[in-house]
Amino acid sequence: MAAAVVGGSFLSAFLQVLFDRMAMPEFVNLFRNPKTDVALLLKKLESEFRTAGAVLDDAENKEIPKGYVNDWLEELRDTFYQAEDLLDRMNTEALRIKVEIEYESSTSTCTSSGDEFLKKIKPEIETIVERLKGYNKQISPLGLQVGHSRIESHQKFETALVDETTIFGRDADKERIIQKLLSEDANGDNFTVVPIVGMGGLGKTTLAQIVYKDSRVAESFPARAWVCVSEEYDATRITKELLRELSISFDKDEKLFSLQGKLQVGLANKKFLLVLDDVWNDNYNEWKKLRTPFKGGSRGSKIIVTTRDQNVAMMMANERSIHHLDSMLEEDCRSLFKKHAFENRDGNENAELEEIGNQIVKKCRGLPLAVITVAGVLRSKTTPKEWKEILTSEEWTQMDIPGGPMPALRLSYIHLPSYLKRCFAYCAVFPKDYQFRNEEIIQLWQANDLLEYPGENKRIENKGEKFIHELRMRSLFHQSTDHTFSMHDLVNDLARFFFGKYCLRLEDHQEGNATISGARHFSYHPSWYDTFHKFNLLSQTKNIRTFLPLRTDSMIRLSNKFFEDALPQFMSLRVLSLSYYENIVKLPKSYSGLKQLRFLNLSETGIKVLPDWICSFYNLQTLLLSNCRQLEELPKNLGKLINLCCLDISGTPLKKMPPQMGRLINLQVLTNFVIGKNSGSTIKELGKLPMLRGELILSGLENVSAGMDASMANMEGKEHLERLTLQWNGGTTFPDWLGNSSFSSLESLSLSGCKYCHSLPTLGQLQSLQSLAIVGMSCIPVLTQDFYGDINVTKPFPSLKNLTIGWLPQWKSWYIPEGEVFNGLERLRISDCPKLIGELPQQLPSLQSLEISGCDNLVWDNGQLSILNGENQQNFSSLHQLKISKLENLKELPLQLNQLSKLKKLNISELENLEELPLQLNQLSRLKKLTIHDCRSLCPSHMSRLPASLKSLEYMGCKLELEGGGALEYLVLGGCDLKVKAEWLASFPMLKRLEIRYCRSVENQSGITTTTTTSVMTSLQSLDVYGYDDLLMSFSEGGLAAPNLTTISILASAIARSSRRCRNRWSPSSHLFDVCI
Repeated sequence: MAAAVVGGSFLSAFLQVLFDRMAMPEFVNLFRNPKTDVALLLKKLESEFRTAGAVLDDAENKEIPKGYVNDWLEELRDTFYQAEDLLDRMNTEALRIKVEIEYESSTSTCTSSGDEFLKKIKPEIETIVERLKGYNKQISPLGLQVGHSRIESHQKFETALVDETTIFGRDADKERIIQKLLSEDANGDNFTVVPIVGMGGLGKTTLAQIVYKDSRVAESFPARAWVCVSEEYDATRITKELLRELSISFDKDEKLFSLQGKLQVGLANKKFLLVLDDVWNDNYNEWKKLRTPFKGGSRGSKIIVTTRDQNVAMMMANERSIHHLDSMLEEDCRSLFKKHAFENRDGNENAELEEIGNQIVKKCRGLPLAVITVAGVLRSKTTPKEWKEILTSEEWTQMDIPGGPMPALRLSYIHLPSYLKRCFAYCAVFPKDYQFRNEEIIQLWQANDLLEYPGENKRIENKGEKFIHELRMRSLFHQSTDHTFSMHDLVNDLARFFFGKYCLRLEDHQEGNATISGARHFSYHPSWYDTFHKFNLLSQTKNIRTFLPLRTDSMIRLSNKFFEDALPQFMSLRVLSLSYYENIVKLPKSYSGLKQLRFLNLSETGIKVLPDWICSFYNLQTLLLSNCRQLEELPKNLGKLINLCCLDISGTPLKKMPPQMGRLINLQVLTNFVIGKNSGSTIKELGKLPMLRGELILSGLENVSAGMDASMANMEGKEHLERLTLQWNGGTTFPDWLGNSSFSSLESLSLSGCKYCHSLPTLGQLQSLQSLAIVGMSCIPVLTQDFYGDINVTKPFPSLKNLTIGWLPQWKSWYIPEGEVFNGLERLRISDCPKLIGELPQQLPSLQSLEISGCDNLVWDNGQLSILNGENQQNFSSLHQLKISKLENLKELPLQLNQLSKLKKLNISELENLEELPLQLNQLSRLKKLTIHDCRSLCPSHMSRLPASLKSLEYMGCKLELEGGGALEYLVLGGCDLKVKAEWLASFPMLKRLEIRYCRSVENQSGITTTTTTSVMTSLQSLDVYGYDDLLMSFSEGGLAAPNLTTISILASAIARSSRRCRNRWSPSSHLFDVCI
């Protein structure tokens, strides 16, 4: 059993890893034979480790105030690194022999090579032992004491997370900022910048988040986006992030000019709110370039900027728009502290602790970040003695450490358990504001042996999630999205302060920096072409363990000289990422010596083949090959990678899996399993991989020749799978295990393109299933009772929220059992099922969105829609959105449509024979958006009055006559022969945006002109006109008065020159500044 070192120092967890290395079964069998010299040396090595480990806690406590102790610790740490490298090489040799024997190699050959290895490493062990003896002789002169620790290093930390949206003392700040956002700019500009300025740790970003999520703000700005700008200012990256936030597609290699064009179109005539978080750039020309696309938005658009620099704020905004954030009042700091330190505690036990806490709060100087982090330290401490140790810590007196973090943050690090210190310190490799994903940071921690936890034997991902949870609990990690985290700038500085010597960020250093020689981890921002000289800095060290280009979404290129000659020289590499380097098409033989690799990322590269020698990387845990478009086959001996935990081959066109995939017994993430025709691993190899979790795509299932093989895959035993996709051609039935209740974690299932299957599997017993799609199945005639399973034993589909059924041309009937089925269903879409007859399930109390398209037989002979008849209106009491389209036989909508009291969006499209709409439609009191497209048989006299709540109306290709008025803000007219009357348009007093597409003209019966009446359409800000020249001429000749019109877009032909000449006729006001022809 491995020896344990109990202590709170950074190096104690490091030491635990070394002991674990020497306790590995393969290691013991090869190197700890009592009769060998190496075994005796290893015993001495362990003894010296123990001697040093006994004083590590005391040494680390004295690290900052005593320079000699700090030097001793640094030298000892370097020796530990060297020892770990050596032990890893020894362990790799032990693994090699084990694997080769299992693959039926000659045992004598393996043993002989092992003997040679023993002779080679003996002097290296002796050197390390002697160095450790020298350090241990200094223990007494340095005054270090055995077991002297003030830190409880392995306390449980299971408290629930604090609600991060709760803020204290910032209500007035919040309201003032919201007032600035909701007010119109006096200058008449389209957008206004509202900077929030204050020092680091005051909570600028948190305040901006609270404002951003406020319901008043959300309702006022239809288009919203949030981007973290950070110190590495890059206009292209910022623009791409804005496009993503606004769901606007773009190509990853597009240039800035093209990207800005798309952003300008996406924001045109929209009232938007953008947040540019953590801005440092004070170059006006750069800001001028970035803001170009923002000018086309609607008046009242706003941009929130958070910055520490007053000069940045003054460059981007006028002084009256700036909001200065001050330190928090002590009373508010106490409330914040209490929220984070006393969550879920008995109030009767807190009196003495609360008094100590109040004294600690005073030392935080009104900085919320300091309050939260020190409260995070105290959440796991329960006695007054422990709290007083924090209060009286000498860290509070060391306020002037040059470049050092604030005392509260230093305390949060010092009081981390040793296993967390190493994980947190590794994050110094990331730049400020970097968003890292859960699985990314866990894989990097794992590759560097940082997931050791005393006394527990958990799955790696569970350990990683636990560590992330603890760091978030201590406010050292901030959750950005569901699956990404970041660190506050000052927390990033904290990690750099304690571990910066070992984490080299290229952009932070210049050549010749003396601290680089000790670096073990290296990161950098890749450019479109990374030259050999870019990495000159690395010539000062050969001990790099992490080579990490930070994420990009563009194809890039790497110097061949650096890739082929320099990079393979880093023999200690554990993490190697080369993703997105398109010029990498193969791995040179020089890489075969990187035996310590645990993490290899070749995703999005041009790699065409993986060499067979990669299968000798016995330590490899993570192999990422996603979207390698040229890679069609994996090495045949991949099964030798016995430590492989993650194999990502998504988007890679493999034809088959290599043989003996079942040997990869530690595999937990396997994105795809491809079953080949006549070779490679068969499906039964999956039966040997019980730990698979997350998502799995099974393809080539038509190549499964024996039912016994499918049974041996043991899919029902893979309880950790959450998403499963099956792909095959030619099969007529589904496997029995698909709907097995053992799939307790399966949340999403898609059955697509199974065109020969004549029945569906039993799926109702999948207790966690939330999303189900059944599409493209040509031979399904009926959904039978078997679809639900035994409803007397288990309620079917208890968790289902989304159900999509489409392109089932033979589907005729849907069996619906009695009782509660689909009670939690929120979204139902049925499309292109032309033979379907009957009704939907009768009880859908949670249904919010319903779409029926291309299902003509759901229409009764009298031309009414069966699913919305008067008998089952109550079944749709929660319906918010309804779309009905492509029903040729539908002549009228049900009169009871007005009973859908919560309906907000109604879309009626391509109903060629629909003759009338119910007159009661105007009684839908919550309807916000109405869309009517291509319903050419509608009688114009029907539905003349709009619901009073309606904000948006689109009707295209229809003959409708509508009365004006109401709250309508957005109107689209198009594809019709009607002559639009100017006075009718003017009857919409709240209309802000008007689009007229291919209507004949605008009639002006009452003589309304832009010169005689200036208040006809006072709210109109944007006008888009497409099509006929006579329509455009009627406008330009004075057919519409809109004094607040700011933006006009015209798409026509001959009218263009005339429109330019008549530009001044569009509005009597001089502020019309954006005319696009």
